[in-house]
Amino acid sequence: MDIGVPFIVSYTLLGFLVFSIFILAFCLKDYYFIYDHRLLFVIGNLDSKSSLVFSRSLTYHAVTNVIMWYVTYNMDGGFVRSAVLSNIQDSLSSLFVIFMAHSADSFVGRFRTLLFSNTAYISGVLILWIFNPYDVTWLIVVALVLQALGKSGDAILKHVLIDLVDGIDTSADRTKKRSLTRGAIWWRIAYAFGAIASILWVAPDAFGGVQPTWRTTFLICLISMIAALIIFCTGHKVYHQHELTQRPVEIFFRVFRAKVQKLLKSKSRCSMNSLEQEKLPETRRQENEGIALDRSPPHLDTNGKKYRGNSSYKEDIKVVRSLLRMFPMWGTLIVVSLVSAAGSTFYIEQFSNLKGNEEIPAQMFDVIQDTSGFAILIMYSWTPFYKNEKLKIGVGMFCSVISCVCAWRLEVSRLKAVTKQGDDDDDTSISFLWLVPQFSILGCMECLAEEGSLNFFKSQIEEPIKSYREEYMEVVICFGILVNTFLILILKTQGWFGYDVNNGTRLDKYYRLLVYLCSANFIVYYCIAKCFYKETEQERHSAQGNLQLSQSADHATTGNSYRRKRFLVLLSRQVSFVFDTLF
Repeated sequence: MDIGVPFIVSYTLLGFLVFSIFILAFCLKDYYFIYDHRLLFVIGNLDSKSSLVFSRSLTYHAVTNVIMWYVTYNMDGGFVRSAVLSNIQDSLSSLFVIFMAHSADSFVGRFRTLLFSNTAYISGVLILWIFNPYDVTWLIVVALVLQALGKSGDAILKHVLIDLVDGIDTSADRTKKRSLTRGAIWWRIAYAFGAIASILWVAPDAFGGVQPTWRTTFLICLISMIAALIIFCTGHKVYHQHELTQRPVEIFFRVFRAKVQKLLKSKSRCSMNSLEQEKLPETRRQENEGIALDRSPPHLDTNGKKYRGNSSYKEDIKVVRSLLRMFPMWGTLIVVSLVSAAGSTFYIEQFSNLKGNEEIPAQMFDVIQDTSGFAILIMYSWTPFYKNEKLKIGVGMFCSVISCVCAWRLEVSRLKAVTKQGDDDDDTSISFLWLVPQFSILGCMECLAEEGSLNFFKSQIEEPIKSYREEYMEVVICFGILVNTFLILILKTQGWFGYDVNNGTRLDKYYRLLVYLCSANFIVYYCIAKCFYKETEQERHSAQGNLQLSQSADHATTGNSYRRKRFLVLLSRQVSFVFDTLF
């Protein structure tokens, strides 16, 4: 492939994207956009200075998200070892999110937590750049753990940005929802430019005519993150967090401790039954005098106050029970996380000997995945049942089946091509473009399932932990990634995985297994969504709103236009009824 073709195409698409962003910004500037010089400390300007969001997005797409691609071709041990290391990094990153949130809102504040996260991120990339740890396993593990700590601070940075925009926004039409939207649009712009820059100039085999090595990529990411961190630290005075009073994790420890104490007291009471029988006359005399024995002293909280029996304990029990109600739903989402973990590891490995792999950066598929997810949410919002979160999750799970089917059939064709040509190291005649469908559908799966589960979580959970739905969702993702890791290790003992993707490896069997798991998981989810969870109030309002909209459309039109619109309204009503019946 001539290098001029991707060079021209990439810059043409970049110009079109930038032009489209400016047109969109001009048309929607009154609602979505707000500008203030204080935003430069988090976002930075659009010139030569790097921003914190931009630099973290650049590092994530250029290094962190394709770390398996780097480890596979720079370390001994085969691609299975690389997949396990990559999964360990992703699982730790998801697990650290809840602890980062607890630290930021309870102890040291968001600014210090974010400073620690960025320092860990920089340290992880610095180890990769300086020590070049190709054959030192413990050193690469340290680097991956540090990058996981760094990646887990993304949610905190997003909250800092939204809080900053909310404090700056003093417009007359200001609402909480609009301020959140304005903060999110700044985040998306910086994040998108970081992803685009990674595939144009920073990643190995970049589109933009530059061909950096991995060492150069690490150096560029280091420079951008250090510069952005310095800018961010100089603007710490413009950000003021509210009082650190929230304790999202301590609720469960309080309830667990109270339950354990209650259990121990009950056992102790049973062992003293004989003594109580001997003192029965004295007990009756005291009861006659109106003196009640206190056999179970109240439990105390961390401040020494009464806990069990008061309103705080009852509220904590209510919160924990509402969270336990989400466990069946989260059990099905673990399979979705498993497929997502396979996409970040084995999907990338399929790219290794497809036609054009040496001219195209692997980071391009991550951008395709993110773009597809963003686009599907916009298109889904145009449907009449967009507020049915259970349906949205179900569509995402159906996309997981389709994505695994595409990966399975492509792997079957790829292995046939490898066998036919006889040389495992040569590129096959299959184009890399055949990977686009499975990555695109994977992006649709992730965004639909995640967005639907977050909104459904919000409708089911009590207020104290409702704002931490993203953090608890990351814990579910962590379990899905761990399941994928254990599945890889188990199937390796069965001979499904060899040293690399071509020698003795049967990814086609693995993908076929995922197809069966996703299909069974889809059926289980249907049963759970149908029988276990009732229709939420938001979905009922959505159904009533669609009915009122259809009735108003019936009365507002006449003639041929009336018949056409009536047909569309009835069709939409029937489709909405069918999906509401299913889910």
